[in-house]
Amino acid sequence: MSFQFVIDNASSISINRKQVVASTTARDGTVRNVGRGGNTWRFEVTLPNGPRWSDYRNDISKLEDLGRTTEGTFSFNNSGHSWLVGYQGNSVNYTGFVASWTQGQTSITLTSSPTTSSGYKFKAGDFIQLGASGKVYTVAEDVAYNSNSVKVHRPILDSTGSGTLRVAENCVWTVYCSQFPEWDIFARDQVGWSGSFIFEEKLV
Repeated sequence: MSFQFVIDNASSISINRKQVVASTTARDGTVRNVGRGGNTWRFEVTLPNGPRWSDYRNDISKLEDLGRTTEGTFSFNNSGHSWLVGYQGNSVNYTGFVASWTQGQTSITLTSSPTTSSGYKFKAGDFIQLGASGKVYTVAEDVAYNSNSVKVHRPILDSTGSGTLRVAENCVWTVYCSQFPEWDIFARDQVGWSGSFIFEEKLV
């Protein structure tokens, strides 16, 4: 709930992905092998200065109590994030995509999807989530109306399975708050922030 409060009240949100790279090094310093892991989601969120402390104090206290080790969830489903609405190609239904997937692969297979007579089921960059509790991915390449293969931006982290996809603002990210900005109370009852919230995806 508290993480969602930050998203819903944000003045700005930056979304990026952090590459995870693992390597082993020999004693002489040479790199023996390199394995690229899944790119993890990272969100930098700024809250506006000036809201009343008497309105914010309950949510601020909850956020501080969570610390950096408690996971939370959020989505971009309120009216202030309408920029996500178009992230579903030419399809008319957010909830009509059913797919199967295999852990470690970089594509999923649509087993059922809304009917489109032309255009695209998904466009590159669209957000999709593998079921209600899966990870969130972006579509890596445009998916034509007559195609059922969807390439995603990283190897699939979820267990092999199938289910109904969540799309765009229906996606839910599971994250940690790795950075909590400093804040103060000014003019008796207004909150001011120094810095941003950083949320990082929980991978396991």
